[in-house]
Amino acid sequence: MVVSMKIKNKLVLAFVSVAFIPVSLVAVISVMNTRTQAVDQFIDGSTREIRQIDGNIRQFFDGTTQNVDQLSSDPVYTSANTLKDYQPANAASQPMPAEAQQVIDHFARYGATHPAAAILSIGLEDGTYAKWPDDPQLAKYDPRTRPWYKAAMASPGKTVRTPAYYYDKDDVALVGTARALLDNTGKPKGVFVVSVSLKN
Repeated sequence: MVVSMKIKNKLVLAFVSVAFIPVSLVAVISVMNTRTQAVDQFIDGSTREIRQIDGNIRQFFDGTTQNVDQLSSDPVYTSANTLKDYQPANAASQPMPAEAQQVIDHFARYGATHPAAAILSIGLEDGTYAKWPDDPQLAKYDPRTRPWYKAAMASPGKTVRTPAYYYDKDDVALVGTARALLDNTGKPKGVFVVSVSLKN
């Protein structure tokens, strides 16, 4: 009786083992395959989304570059000889020159149709400056020290893009696309820049 119980237990154990091991192997292989497929699908979907976003961003910046190329040759901007001097501490109390106001009015028209444009500005060799939107309190500001000015003046005839920078007044990250303004002889006389917000 005891021997038959031992044999019975061994047989049950053998049948359970025979059934459990293949089922376990199939389950492990299924889980691994499902996991691999999920990872592959995630990578494929993410890669496609990243490509689409990258394409949209490239298209956005290409459009900005084309606008800067066109606007930097506009006679309204290339004919500007002196704008407002914001370098003195009392610049806020100084009147806006008519030439600078004309430039700002043209900037405003562009800004009205290009909502991503956060700041449009021109800095000239004499240190004078025009900006849209206008900042009546701006003082102690020299555009010639700005990265966009230096980069564009170092590569006249080319449109350059600045690294993203933080603009604390509007609490926003901006990227500038700039090009040197050329006089009648082809000599750089200043820089035109469009800074766009990365919030979009």
